[in-house]
Amino acid sequence: MKAILNIPQAWAKAWSSSTFRNQFVLTVIFFIVVSLHNFHYLKVWQSRPGVWIDDIFHSFLVPINSSIPIFMLEYTSLALVFTLLLMQPERLMKGLQAYGLVLFFRTVAIYFVALEPPRDMILLNDPVASLFLHTNDVFVTKDLFFSGHVSGLAIFFLMANNRFIKTYVAIATVLVSLFIVWQHVHYSFDVAFAPLASYVAYKLVYWLDPATRESTELQDA
Repeated sequence: MKAILNIPQAWAKAWSSSTFRNQFVLTVIFFIVVSLHNFHYLKVWQSRPGVWIDDIFHSFLVPINSSIPIFMLEYTSLALVFTLLLMQPERLMKGLQAYGLVLFFRTVAIYFVALEPPRDMILLNDPVASLFLHTNDVFVTKDLFFSGHVSGLAIFFLMANNRFIKTYVAIATVLVSLFIVWQHVHYSFDVAFAPLASYVAYKLVYWLDPATRESTELQDA
């Protein structure tokens, strides 16, 4: 609770640095542009043909609708990590950069790997994603390689530096990965590749800005 009460002080201190202000504004612009680009092209690519994959895991997992537990695990993880990072403005900024890079990677990956959704897919009902992605005319189902839900959770895990929150997000990542494959929303390799993409994005943002690397490593210790 004491740390939460110190959020205004932490942001006042961070905002007093012109370097932080400039980088944070650019980060927010980058994140918004990449998000809009991602949502736009996922709708465009929905109309193009792709290929079906015979997924060995789908062959012995009868699909079940796990939309509610997926939604709860995803967004409770987001809420916990976002609240934690509000106390660490620099780390929050890096999290936005990493998430933005993951969205960019995903947009490119989906362009080059055109897939049809599994034939017995049960549609994933995500009210938050639906606000930005689906319309009355288009319900996006071909945003497959790689999983957005799992890559997002992987970013939350990497950014969290509280032991209990990190453990919760790790469990959530495993469960959501299982539920998504079981619901036949994604192929198993979509889910398996997602954490790797997130890890590359996470490492890249710190490699590009080594000045923050030391402070982040101290926070992780």
